[in-house]
Amino acid sequence: MCAAVLLACGCGRSQPRWNVVLVTLDTTRADALSCYGGPAGATPALDALAAAGTRFDEACASASLTPVSHASILTGLDNAQHGLRVMSAGSAFRLARGVPTLAGVLREQGYHTVAVQSAFPVSSWFGFERGFERFEGFDTTIDEKSPQRSVNVLEYQRRADETNALVADCLRESRTPFFLWVHYWDPHDAQRVPPEEYLPADVPRDAQGRPQESRALYAAEVHFLDHEIGHLVELLKQRGEFERTLFVVVADHGEGLGDHGWQHHRLLYREDLHVPLILVLPGQAPRASVRELVRTTDIFPSVLDALGIALPRPVDGRSLLPLVQGRPEEPRTAFADALNGYDRNAAMVKQRPLDDFVYAVQHAGWKLLYRPAHREASELFEVASDPHELSNRYASEPARVRDLLLELARAEPFVTRPFPDEAPETGRVRNVLQGLGYAGDGARSLPSEAWRWSCPAHPEPSFETNRACAQCGSKLVPYADLTGKGR
Repeated sequence: MCAAVLLACGCGRSQPRWNVVLVTLDTTRADALSCYGGPAGATPALDALAAAGTRFDEACASASLTPVSHASILTGLDNAQHGLRVMSAGSAFRLARGVPTLAGVLREQGYHTVAVQSAFPVSSWFGFERGFERFEGFDTTIDEKSPQRSVNVLEYQRRADETNALVADCLRESRTPFFLWVHYWDPHDAQRVPPEEYLPADVPRDAQGRPQESRALYAAEVHFLDHEIGHLVELLKQRGEFERTLFVVVADHGEGLGDHGWQHHRLLYREDLHVPLILVLPGQAPRASVRELVRTTDIFPSVLDALGIALPRPVDGRSLLPLVQGRPEEPRTAFADALNGYDRNAAMVKQRPLDDFVYAVQHAGWKLLYRPAHREASELFEVASDPHELSNRYASEPARVRDLLLELARAEPFVTRPFPDEAPETGRVRNVLQGLGYAGDGARSLPSEAWRWSCPAHPEPSFETNRACAQCGSKLVPYADLTGKGR
């Protein structure tokens, strides 16, 4: 995935009143972009943005699920802290109350805040309208008493050119400085495809001539999306705003496209979590590229740092400005999780039962996928030498596994019981999500008594509840005892 963030130096100057534009690319792998090693000429607009700013070569998302990942981008918090963990459950599918968002902070600073969304998974249903004066999303009128009423899912997504038409309308009415969040959906599915001139001959079609899901269609959708990002840049230039706009482009997650035997997302392999990131500073010449590991949680504090605005509360992310300026930084640790086993819209667990609960931690060139319900199926990869994550070193590197598990234990991202029924959700909402490709009827709902806890450094004995290890003081990690007999 590719994330482009254009930021400004926050040193020795009064607070700038730059505009801020955040562009989020749904389901866009980093390696789909030319500037990240993708096909030459596939993404000239994004390549130009990368050339104007700083490209982050190793950016990691917090999830491969649209609302969860976007919540981290907008708050600077890891998933356990912002509280949005799943697509569909009795609760935990909305931003937690009281969590500051980028829009809310900037609005308090006098910014005109506008969002233009392209699909239901970033709608107000999930709490993303918070802090916006104008929110062009998909309202919650679908929450009706008649869940059997037919759902036209095309009404709950927009193509990039339709999104840009709304952006143009918003810009005509906006005042400066403004914060504009534009979300593009196109690479996510085959329901709203690009115009025919963007579809090459190798895109497979059904008997009615409709383009079908494939790598070729995915590439065409990314190319069309890039064209529309170029249009967005032109809109800003025509208004004379581009040169004084802090521009952030980032993907929420990637797409399997057959890698690791999976076409879609919800997994935590590199094709799911590696996203594009570019940092551009208005009027300044930043570092061309950054190879160090960074996270999408770093965007929130970076924007505020660039604008000279204090954080309203501590966050999990760290400003990227030191890296942009070439200053040394302590290595970052990236976390992600997939709680598919407690998500009603994760029917993929039936096909991939080992991916019911997965926690990812990446640090110092190594990445662990911990599967607490199937510990023997956990995976460890040396990312630099194995970028496609094909060689599992879990059994041969116990010391590295221990160290990364200790990092996970300290972060405490774990969920060991189904989310309680605290928020209403109708059958009609589930119908929309299923129509958008989020298959329902997926929650396994492992009972809380199935889980036990152990220390990564001293796995024996295990415990029924989480506590500090008596030998080293470490927090514990869970594992599922499906026999009910402990270890």
